[in-house]
Amino acid sequence: MAAFRNGSIRLNYRSFGAGRPLVLIHGWGASGDQWEETGWFPALSPGRHLLIPDCRGHGLSAKPHDPDLYAMASLASDIIALLDEVGEPQADLFGYSMGAAVALWTAALAPDRVGALVAGGVAGADEAETRAMGAALLGEAEATLRSEEYRQYAASGIDTDFVALGACLQTGLPTPPCEELAVFGGEALLASGELDRRREHTTRLAGCLPGGRFLLFEGDDHMGLFADARFKEAVRAFLNEVSPC
Repeated sequence: MAAFRNGSIRLNYRSFGAGRPLVLIHGWGASGDQWEETGWFPALSPGRHLLIPDCRGHGLSAKPHDPDLYAMASLASDIIALLDEVGEPQADLFGYSMGAAVALWTAALAPDRVGALVAGGVAGADEAETRAMGAALLGEAEATLRSEEYRQYAASGIDTDFVALGACLQTGLPTPPCEELAVFGGEALLASGELDRRREHTTRLAGCLPGGRFLLFEGDDHMGLFADARFKEAVRAFLNEVSPC
């Protein structure tokens, strides 16, 4: 495990393999370990340099309690700071859920730093509900069935700080407006499970990208898609097509 700084924020990351750089950006309540635990390394690692950060508020990275520090532009700037740290002018990005929103913001704000883009089950479909869940985690609003499910999911993570995680959710985890996302002209693969509540949102975002394509996986919910061998094969094939090692 290594570390770098983006301003006052200290972030941890893992580095595996060698070759074309690929940044893996995890979802809310998880950490970079999620990628190895879910079996992604064999599908992605041959010929690629995997860079796997713990997003701010997660894992072993800093956990500020100020919601303003979780603005999506700030999370995207962490990815650019990681590329600067390892001396890479450009990398492919693969984000899932919250990580997908971060990847999209990175592509919108720094398109020259992003090669190919993969985003699955993109967060931000309902910003108001996401903010409300953040308030519930902070004890500022009544808990709901969904906020309790989020709490239970996050409780299994590394060094969980519910104040930091609640502050993160209070941003709403928005995605870039379509016209801003359209500045990214690279190849992009967006995917969703058939049963994922983020399905329509992810489909719409794919249409905002000049090089966007969308895949739907029958029978999968949000977490089911992340673990699905079909999705792993689709991502591997896409990267090998548009960003060969």
